[in-house]
Amino acid sequence: MKTRYYILIFCYILISCNKIYFYPDKDLGTVKTVVLAHAGGGSCIYKINTLDAAKYGLANMEGIEVDVQLSANSTVWLGHDSNLPACGGRSEKCFRGTTDNEIVQLDSCLGPGEDFTRLEEVFKYMAENYPYKYISLDVKSWSPCNFGDLDILSEMNTLADGIIKLKYKYHLINVVVESQTATFLSYLNDNGFGIECYLTTWGDFERGMLITLKRKFQGISFKYKYDEVITADHVRMLHKKGIKIQLWTVDKPSDLEEAISLDPDFIQTDNVGYFINVNNR
Repeated sequence: MKTRYYILIFCYILISCNKIYFYPDKDLGTVKTVVLAHAGGGSCIYKINTLDAAKYGLANMEGIEVDVQLSANSTVWLGHDSNLPACGGRSEKCFRGTTDNEIVQLDSCLGPGEDFTRLEEVFKYMAENYPYKYISLDVKSWSPCNFGDLDILSEMNTLADGIIKLKYKYHLINVVVESQTATFLSYLNDNGFGIECYLTTWGDFERGMLITLKRKFQGISFKYKYDEVITADHVRMLHKKGIKIQLWTVDKPSDLEEAISLDPDFIQTDNVGYFINVNNR
């Protein structure tokens, strides 16, 4: 009975290992961790996901992360939420159902406390000032204005096309896109040559790794200290298979030191001031 038990355990381990090690090694070698300013500036100095925040983040960090949305004109804008605020008698409205002109008018209505920025403005600024720095674009699982009227995947692919167009227009080298939607990333992976695709996973490391290997994405985006703890062994396992990893959002100095020691490819942080102080020592 005991012998049968050990045989079953051995078979289970063998099957589990085959799920991962079926894929050939593509060791990334020595990795230099790149730290990105979360949401552009990642601080209270400027409103997040704006050109001013991006300028601040790019001036002080190795790159930035921003959230993006799509307008009714299929223009890519910076924005974390799919809904736009109400103002001046105008009710709350979703990004995708709002034209570029209406977004500009809303910006004016809300005053200096709110600034909406086209992704093209950030790409243009980077091309002119920081062409070799990194930008990571966070594409949320997209929420349409009306579930009955829209093809969600088609809409996300339109967003991908907008990103690809801007990437080629401004010849930026280090463009990364992260999303929970694997089908969207596959479309981007097939059509956006030179854009790195990262699958966002909320605490399920093995699942994220296996999907990334199967879909041939470049990496995973992992919420730091959320559900499953990421260790140096996890990172080494990914790197051995040619997969990169972003850790987000790491803010405490002690957490930053710990995260850096794991040798990930990217760390997103709101604590830009910490790195400014470190660099000025």
